Amino acid sequence: MKYITFFLTLCALSFASEKGITPAAGPLPNHNADVIIDAELLVWYSNVTNLSYAIKGKNVLFGNQLVPGQTIFAPTKKEQFDLEWDPGLRIGVGVVTPHDGWDFYGNWTYFYNSYSDTSSVAVFDNSDFSQTASGNPVGTEALRSPWFLNPNGEFFQKIRARWAVLFNQIDLELGRKFWISCYLSLRPFVGLRTYWSRMHFSVNGSRPLRTDSDFLQARSLYKQKSWGVGLLTGLDTAWEFVRNWSFYARGAFALPYGKVWIRRNASEFSFNQAGVVVENIEATTEEAVYKTQTFLDLALGIRWDKAFENFRLLFDAGWESHFLVDYNKIFRGTETSIAFTDLPSTNGDLTFSGVVVRGRIEF
Repeated sequence: MKYITFFLTLCALSFASEKGITPAAGPLPNHNADVIIDAELLVWYSNVTNLSYAIKGKNVLFGNQLVPGQTIFAPTKKEQFDLEWDPGLRIGVGVVTPHDGWDFYGNWTYFYNSYSDTSSVAVFDNSDFSQTASGNPVGTEALRSPWFLNPNGEFFQKIRARWAVLFNQIDLELGRKFWISCYLSLRPFVGLRTYWSRMHFSVNGSRPLRTDSDFLQARSLYKQKSWGVGLLTGLDTAWEFVRNWSFYARGAFALPYGKVWIRRNASEFSFNQAGVVVENIEATTEEAVYKTQTFLDLALGIRWDKAFENFRLLFDAGWESHFLVDYNKIFRGTETSIAFTDLPSTNGDLTFSGVVVRGRIEF
């Protein structure tokens, strides 16, 4: 019985559409079809989780009454990047057909974002911050990082880092914009999404030569390349509050499937007070996985839209957020020695957010 009810409901909706209860919003009057051209300026920032590049800490009293004055290194702060804004662009082309107002639409999004940061502490004389009296006074600060060959195994006076992402996306949509009331229009759509991106992450640490501290330099350069193709669906809405002016909202969901390739090139070099090389290591680690990249897109803004005799103009401005689940797959260590460390993926989420300004002509 429920299947018969569902079938009758679909038939009723189809009949209602034919009778004009959900009239199509295009093509323009006296047009067999319309062409759409979009140009959009993006001013976005990006943010990726689980990517703190260093840990700052200091010497504190261990509180052991058997060994008075014993100290231990205690973490106090994670060093993270400050967000930076960069411009991007989106270009779209589409056709509104006479078949019930269905439209075919495609757009390409390009965005590049990068930022860098440096953290440093006062120079310390002793590199031994282990659970013994190290010779460093209480309160002496140092830096560690999980991204080096010996994760969190060495203490640094300065660590600098840089992160960058290059992102491209192409959406192909089949949709229909229609009116469900005098002031509210909807455009459900389905289609395909493909994306390809590159992420670079570099960390450099240094420690000067001191009385009880070897000279030390460490470096790690990560590269992640990703691509995928998969299903896309979503809904566009426009809520008109006065003539030609409306609020718009958009939600979309996509599941592209593709490949993620990660590579790390890392090195550590140190020498002691006699000039003897204590450590000179270089290693490259690679990994490739296939996965589904989940996308969640949300947008909200204000729009001006007016139809003239032979064309329509549209301008809008708003805020967009694009959420990529578990995008960050670069690996970091869990042990303090290269001989024993495990390298799990960080599983960090990537977010693009910011202002979008669009101009459209339909003719």
